[in-house]
Amino acid sequence: MQQRLANAALTLLYRIAHAARDLLWSVARPSLLGVRALVLRDNEVLLVRHRGGATPWGLPGGAVDPHERLEEAARREVYEESGVPAEFQRVLGVYDAFRFTFVNYIIVFVFKAQGNPAAPRSVEIAEARFFPLDALPEGIDPGSRRRIEEYRSGAAGISALW
Repeated sequence: MQQRLANAALTLLYRIAHAARDLLWSVARPSLLGVRALVLRDNEVLLVRHRGGATPWGLPGGAVDPHERLEEAARREVYEESGVPAEFQRVLGVYDAFRFTFVNYIIVFVFKAQGNPAAPRSVEIAEARFFPLDALPEGIDPGSRRRIEEYRSGAAGISALW
């Protein structure tokens, strides 16, 4: 019972923080730089489940810190969100996401998993798991689903909308 209450409280805090961030960004109108990672193990892909949203499953990723290399940011985000060490393979593509009054430029990297998921280290992430590439979970965000399909089709060097 206590665990369920703790998870509910974390989910509520995450949703409030997410809404506050969106409000701030809609006023500040920033251009953001982010990374996502397609982390593969045999015929499986690593997905993380966020604590809120209609489509909580997605590729691990997040914002690039000041003076941080893009590949390092992607590797850091993978480890922070899943505990999985990852080896760089290649860049899948560069994407544009336009939302409210801000734009998010996202670079997607392909990595090879070097371990298994651990307990989440972040309030933002509820769990991290590997799924077969041809059996993705319900509730995966559309952008992540498109990136996985692009990878499966052999695409590379993509420039597209998220």
